[in-house]
Amino acid sequence: MALNFKGSTGPTIGVEIELQILNPSTFDLTPQAERVISLCKLQGLSRVKAEVHQSMIEVDSEISVDVKECRSFLEDRMIRLNEIAESLELKIGVTGTHPFQKWRDSLISKGNRYLYLHEKFQWLIQRMNIYALHVHIGVPTGDRAFAISNAMVRYLPHLLALSANSPFWQGIDTGMQSSRVNIMESFPFAGLPPIINSWKEFEYYYDTLYKTGIIRSLKDLYWYIRPNVSFGTIEFRICDATSTLSENMAIVAFIQTLTASVNQQLDDGGLQDPWTQEHLWIAPENQWIAARDGLEGMIITDLQGTRRKISDEISTLIEKLSPLAKTLNCYEELQTLSTIIEKGNGSKRQRLAYQETGSLQEVVNLAQQEYVRDLQKNIPVFQGS
Repeated sequence: MALNFKGSTGPTIGVEIELQILNPSTFDLTPQAERVISLCKLQGLSRVKAEVHQSMIEVDSEISVDVKECRSFLEDRMIRLNEIAESLELKIGVTGTHPFQKWRDSLISKGNRYLYLHEKFQWLIQRMNIYALHVHIGVPTGDRAFAISNAMVRYLPHLLALSANSPFWQGIDTGMQSSRVNIMESFPFAGLPPIINSWKEFEYYYDTLYKTGIIRSLKDLYWYIRPNVSFGTIEFRICDATSTLSENMAIVAFIQTLTASVNQQLDDGGLQDPWTQEHLWIAPENQWIAARDGLEGMIITDLQGTRRKISDEISTLIEKLSPLAKTLNCYEELQTLSTIIEKGNGSKRQRLAYQETGSLQEVVNLAQQEYVRDLQKNIPVFQGS
């Protein structure tokens, strides 16, 4: 089956953030998505969509030329969404998983796709009450999409460690910094993508799965990085949704500059520091380390087994990518990654909040306050005072 990849002329950005609908008294999730979306439509607020569960919604950006434009789109929309939710006596917040909500209590949304997913995956889809940041970056061709994707697999642990925001699930500390990725990996065709070296090879792969009835569309491939045919993008799906827009946009800046850097190297004749197939074989171990240990994780950097702390790896990349970030107008956002390293990712802050209060309700409350204050002040609230 021919798939027409509509390439992009530059590293444009599109962002999707999955958000929680919270009961303001209990801070538990509440299945009020239909009410929220209906009022958004009445008030002319677009790009607020239903998701798998009735207690979650998704907010999307328009196609953006840079991170600052993307933030402007999202910030305006999320501020208005907060006002609408408050008028319904609800709160909006986000952590990668809800710390104490029981998945058995969740309600599946009524759309045809969600009903199909529930029929196919049963309890797997019911427990997939998780919250992600999805980032689209424009690339020129389908062949280039896979060349970049294969190169970017090495950086997926870095993205996960920065965004990790889901240590608690169903009222317990999982021992992970991102338990969300463990939930995702229970699905077939999820997790790290297979090694595909050309668009023609991918068309054959897709055609095989489609003809045999395994998948209905590209959406059924839950890879952490995948091509989007109609948008002409690579979609990064590895990240937990972080609790502030500032953190999310810093990670978007990192993704855009990494992708643009790899693309430029390919234009110039090849990657400066290529990973071989053998390197890709060790990617699952690095992925696991990032999910468990976050920014403190010691990932493998070469075939001799050399290990380096993820936060140190990221700091080196910030310095290397800074000139390109200035060209892409996201220098300030890229530097914010250093603040995340210094102050801790969302998972670290959730655990600290629980240690101080002994209450998972208070963990949700504090994360929700971070979310709101960051929008109101337009500064990275997690920097502290």
